[in-house]
Parts: sequence; C-alpha cells; structure tokens
Amino acid sequence: MNPTERQAFDQANEAIRLGATGNHLLAVKHWEKASRIADEHLPQTDINFWIKSGFGAALFDADRFDESIAISQMARDWCLGHKQPLASLSIARSYLALGQTTAATTYLREIHTLIGNDIFAAFNDSDEVKIRAALSDSEQN
Repeated sequence: MNPTERQAFDQANEAIRLGATGNHLLAVKHWEKASRIADEHLPQTDINFWIKSGFGAALFDADRFDESIAISQMARDWCLGHKQPLASLSIARSYLALGQTTAATTYLREIHTLIGNDIFAAFNDSDEVKIRAALSDSEQN
C-alpha cells in the first residue's frame, strides 16, 4: 500500500471504529476525509469504491439519507461486481427511511439476489412487509 492509500485506509478504519461505537457523526467526518483523499489521489481504484460504500452506509447511520443514496450510487456497480450488497443496502434503507418504497424496490431485489432471505436480518422488522411486497412483485413480473 502506498502512503496515500494508507492514509485513506487509516481514515476509513477510524471511521469504522467510530461507527461501531455509535459515534456516527464523527465517523462520517473520517469517511469524508478518506473519500476526499481517494477522489483526489485514487480515482477509479478499488479502495475508492470501498470507501464510498462505507461512506454511504455511515451517512445512512447518521440519518443523512439523500447523501447516503448519492454516495452509495457511486459504489453500487463496483459492489455488485464484487457480489457485495452494501451500496444497494444503504440505498434501499435510505429510500425506505424516506418513505419511498417504490424507489427502494430495485435495490431490495439486488440485495435479495446476493444474500437471499438473509435480507430480512439487514432491515428493521417494520420493513419486512414492504420488502416482501417488493420481492413478490419481482416474482410476478
């Protein structure tokens, strides 16, 4: 890892640590710094997309749903290419939190394709009916 990658990686790891302890606002600040470093010095690299996927999840945790969707969209194709649901998960969660169930449907289907019925453990119990309806609609089409 070169020094710039190390700097971005260290910021991201600190963000992960802070998020795990529930300090979501400070975690977002570290993700922002990691993202700026990656955008400036590491565009189109795996670490940049990995950072964006974590940043999007952290923004969701900080109730910054529109920003979570925008950042997660930047990482979505990369995540799907690596069979990782995090970006789609952050987008779907954000849309559901905003009350936009229809907008969440595509992303819920992507998550279900990747992790099957484990999808339900990734959401609030109160979202289960909406998730089932979205998945049922896809089976009928």
